[in-house]
Amino acid sequence: MQVEVNSVWNVGSLDGCVDGLYRVLAVYSEIDRIILFIIRDEKKLERPFSASLSSFLELVKQESITVSKYELPAYLSYKDEDIPKVQLLKRDNNYRLIADLVSQPDFLLDITTNTRSKLVVAQAKKQNTYVQKIYRALNLYWKYGQESNALLPAYKLSGGAGKARPAGNVKRGRPVQLSTPSLFVSQGVNTGEQDKINIQKAMQKFGLKGKKVTFSTVYEQMLKEFYSAELLLSETEHRDPKVPNYRSFLYWAKKLIPQNELIRKQTNKGDFERNRRGLIGSATDHTEVPGSCFELDATVLDVHIVSEFQRNHVLGRPTLYCLVDKESRMIVGLHVSMEYASWRAGRQALVNSFTSKKQYCERFGIEIEDDDWPCHHIPQRLLCDRGEFICKDAEQHAVPLIGHLSFAPPYRADWKGTVERRFKILNDKLVHQLMGTTRGRHHIRGDKDPRLEAALTLKEVTKMLIDAVLEHNSSVFDALAAQTTLLIESDLKPTPLNYWNIHLQKHKHSLIKANEADIRARLLPSVNVSMTSKGIRLNKDMYYQCDRIEFETWKTIARNSGNWKLEARIDQDNSSFIYVRLQSGENFTRCELMKRSSIFEEKHIADVVFFEDWKKLQLKNDKPGKASLERHNRKNEIIENARESLKAEPLLNNKAERTKDMKERRRQVILDSRLTPGEVDLTDESLNSDIGQASSPINKKNKVISILKRKKEKDL
Repeated sequence: MQVEVNSVWNVGSLDGCVDGLYRVLAVYSEIDRIILFIIRDEKKLERPFSASLSSFLELVKQESITVSKYELPAYLSYKDEDIPKVQLLKRDNNYRLIADLVSQPDFLLDITTNTRSKLVVAQAKKQNTYVQKIYRALNLYWKYGQESNALLPAYKLSGGAGKARPAGNVKRGRPVQLSTPSLFVSQGVNTGEQDKINIQKAMQKFGLKGKKVTFSTVYEQMLKEFYSAELLLSETEHRDPKVPNYRSFLYWAKKLIPQNELIRKQTNKGDFERNRRGLIGSATDHTEVPGSCFELDATVLDVHIVSEFQRNHVLGRPTLYCLVDKESRMIVGLHVSMEYASWRAGRQALVNSFTSKKQYCERFGIEIEDDDWPCHHIPQRLLCDRGEFICKDAEQHAVPLIGHLSFAPPYRADWKGTVERRFKILNDKLVHQLMGTTRGRHHIRGDKDPRLEAALTLKEVTKMLIDAVLEHNSSVFDALAAQTTLLIESDLKPTPLNYWNIHLQKHKHSLIKANEADIRARLLPSVNVSMTSKGIRLNKDMYYQCDRIEFETWKTIARNSGNWKLEARIDQDNSSFIYVRLQSGENFTRCELMKRSSIFEEKHIADVVFFEDWKKLQLKNDKPGKASLERHNRKNEIIENARESLKAEPLLNNKAERTKDMKERRRQVILDSRLTPGEVDLTDESLNSDIGQASSPINKKNKVISILKRKKEKDL
């Protein structure tokens, strides 16, 4: 290792010198010698020490001697123009005492080999001073790096700066100045040691209790707590109390209580960690490339929405789930629903993040290419909240797919600062401008109820959010420019989209690609559907079909042998399709909504639930009205009249007489119904000929032929 002049070493096990910190003053390689000077904070005069250079280097290899450093006092680093001329003059005078000595090449060898150096004695006589003064100047020169500024007077270290001094009888501090001569102000008292103790106790007892308290409040409490006797006595004696004034209290409170402790103790731990502590780094310090970490979080949107079926029905405020790539600030997925923050809604956001966005945008009438939102990957790590993802379902479904889940501590939104910032951007640029928005604040008396202005459906809000996300991913962020040189090399704007694409092109990412069906099978909620004669039924009114050849055969079997249950996965965002395991041992097959259920095309699960609830409400409210009651009474009246008329008829001899000659009676009724007013009754011959027209040659096709009945087995 190279040994340089003025370098500092931690020396140990070197013959002839004590272990400690040494500065190298000179190296004489031709005679195998090295000159060292011990660095101590004591004012005792020291002499340089000469040692074998080869032994020194050997101990360096053995690591008994290691490189170290010694921090010079701050006043030595000032520029000459910043140093007072008086101090510069003293520095130059001190350096003049030793200038002739330090300029001689053999001076260090002479002083280390001779107990009393003749050169130093001669220099003292020449400068008309004593030897110890020369040695003091040399010690400062060697200790502080062998430069002229080492001899500057250390005025910065004098005077006892920062040391507390006991108060005397003379009043300290600036007196109170009054412009009115007739008014008198008391001189006051100095703050003594007991007063300082009382101030410190008062701050600990009243001012550092986890909430913001003003100094004036603490001062008032201190007087009541520790100076009550003096206050009462002064009131009795009609004099000013001998207590510290507010200015003294304020001075000593800030001096005795460290500012950092004051900030910490006047708020809770969570608020300090989120909003008050010093920032120790950037959000991307622990991520290297896109895909290293996705942040997931949910928020209740600051806007009320209405039902898609009936716009005059307000549904409330939806929940927005958002996934952001921590490294590139790219919004890689979102999910808007009426669900509360939960695993049920969170997994829908994961599905959206891990699958293609082109089909997702097409549902809302937004035409994009895959390159406009190229996010359909699984990250290396997912950072999320504890609430919805510390559950059995997340461990069983998300962990095997993602690999590593990280949970932010409670009340520490700053751990997910990237996604939290995206929420604010979306609110500022879109949500707070919509009809029905709450603008992120509580209702203020006198304000118009935002629910009365709600007019947008969940689908419309989602469509606008998608556009806002596409706009965000194409916006310039200055912080991205300093995170990589790839943008500069390719002359690209520092946008999340460019940052994402350039890293994928250079294969510098931690993203994982997975099959969409597998993702949906793992993450989407599991339900039971039925195979029926009409198709695969979900709920009561939703039927699905697939293009499998056996599908029609299964419908036939279901119609004749009964329905059977199947396992399925549903997408809460889109009812147009489901994934069904049609046979045991098979993967899930995508099934599309049938035409008979087209009312649910691309409907959100919230709209489906509304439809079901609406049907239940209609059935519940289906009560007989006035017209229905009139029809019911009319029916009963007719039945009663018929019963009375039957009773008025003469009694028959037997039951058989009631049904006897039914055909003849029916034929007579038919003939009677054909007669119009004014017509004469026909004879039996004409009646027979009329009824028998079917047997004429013209109506042979209409002739009814009776087929002989087969004799039953009992007749044989």
